[in-house]
Amino acid sequence: MASTYQEQFQDNYQPSWPFYNVISSTLDPSASAADFSSSFTLPQSADVDEMDLIMDHHFSSMLTADDLADSPASEDDGFGMITLSTDELLTGLDRFDPNLSDSSQRDNNQDCGYWSPTPSILSSEDTNSPMEVAIPNPALDIPMEESELGNQISVFHLLKAYGEAMEGGHRELGDVIMANVSEKVSPAGDSLERLAFNLSQDLQKEVDYIKQEALKNFESAFRAFYQIFPYGRFAHFAANSAMIESIPAEAETVHIVDFDVGEGVQWPPVIEALARLGKKVKLTVVDWESQATGTDQDSDWAPAMWNLEEVKRRLMDHSCRVGSNLIIESTRIEDLAGEIRGAKRASEWRVFNCMVGLPHMRRVRSRKLVEEFLTTANELVAESGRGMVSRGDGEAWEHLNGCSGFGSFFEGNMVYYRSLLESIELNFPELAEARMALECLFVAPFISSEAWFQRWVEMSEMQGKGKGRKEIMEKWRVSKESLEEAKEMVKESQTSYGVRTGCESENEMVLEWKGTPLVRVSSTWRK
Repeated sequence: MASTYQEQFQDNYQPSWPFYNVISSTLDPSASAADFSSSFTLPQSADVDEMDLIMDHHFSSMLTADDLADSPASEDDGFGMITLSTDELLTGLDRFDPNLSDSSQRDNNQDCGYWSPTPSILSSEDTNSPMEVAIPNPALDIPMEESELGNQISVFHLLKAYGEAMEGGHRELGDVIMANVSEKVSPAGDSLERLAFNLSQDLQKEVDYIKQEALKNFESAFRAFYQIFPYGRFAHFAANSAMIESIPAEAETVHIVDFDVGEGVQWPPVIEALARLGKKVKLTVVDWESQATGTDQDSDWAPAMWNLEEVKRRLMDHSCRVGSNLIIESTRIEDLAGEIRGAKRASEWRVFNCMVGLPHMRRVRSRKLVEEFLTTANELVAESGRGMVSRGDGEAWEHLNGCSGFGSFFEGNMVYYRSLLESIELNFPELAEARMALECLFVAPFISSEAWFQRWVEMSEMQGKGKGRKEIMEKWRVSKESLEEAKEMVKESQTSYGVRTGCESENEMVLEWKGTPLVRVSSTWRK
């Protein structure tokens, strides 16, 4: 039941969030493919200057500066073009990062997923296989040359054989199979071929020309990716909406504890919204820079646009501009519980935020560390009797948690990441060069045959843990308003994206692509 504060909040501030119609789902038709050099797809013939021109021209053309004139962020607040503009409630990031302002089948199966080499190919596999075949609308099938069709079938069966070989402990055979795959694929093919290309790179150990060139334009690429695709914006919207709605009237301070702050793009709208409501904000972030876990996939795939101190400075600058009383602290994850317990305040509303595996984040955190953070968060909220825990997941982990072997786990990941690649491709129907650069930076870090095997080992070790544990938190039910706004944000009526609630208690919001879950966000609370 909504508190008096929430009712007043609803009356005075529209509970809205950016709809993010920044670029149409097929991009601006005026952006001709002729604007790009075909040398991008052929590293051996590409020229570095041409590559820089391609990236600079494309990303700068997508991010207009018209909205900068009247915005406080036209000053150097550092967050450039990443914005989360809103009509009333959460206009924060519009001012914070104006260049990203507005412009222009449900999956009911509970197995590990569906898989098919093409929409028109039916699997001839054994009926005992844990994977089934999805048959999309035939009207959407694209004609394919026989040679391409044959190659796709070959790649599909090779990948399936790889998963089975690894499950059977035949690593050398798996390496041979993946080497064969690498000879059949390229980063310019269809979604299956691009998936296979990235999976086979573990064996290549070569300097990836596309990656090296894309990294030179990383900041522009990051802003464009966050703007164009809904994955990160959806997750942030779902978590932030629940957070704002949950705050009790008597709370003087909102204390946010963030598992992975990244570039900090989630928080400007919240900072501004809470400033309007007269709430103080304290942000505690886990400092990953000072500790090497050995299990996180960061390295050169995930260069930091800004280091933690720079992110904190930029958030403080934005806070000053919007009149927010913001305090930012950092802590090591092993020190988190002690520091939070030692800072109990009756007037404080505590929110724990855990975003993992979202494509724009470019890094994979150990699931053991994720679970450690969430367990600590639940215990601390339960002890204080007040607060919220929000979790956003951009990986296939939850959907694959019941897989019986690595083979089905591997295929389930293929389903997930092929859907992700397909959703990206359909937003770039003619701009293959730019799409390749974005996929290289923001999808490739998550696609690795070796890393998937390590994830399977980690999942196997964690299975069964926590079962029978008493539920100490209440489920936060997704509001109808938030659900409808999320659907509008991803253009559900115009695209193959869909938004639904998950779990019986409907405390989860799910972003799907043609029925395949891409992002899940759930919230629990105590009051």
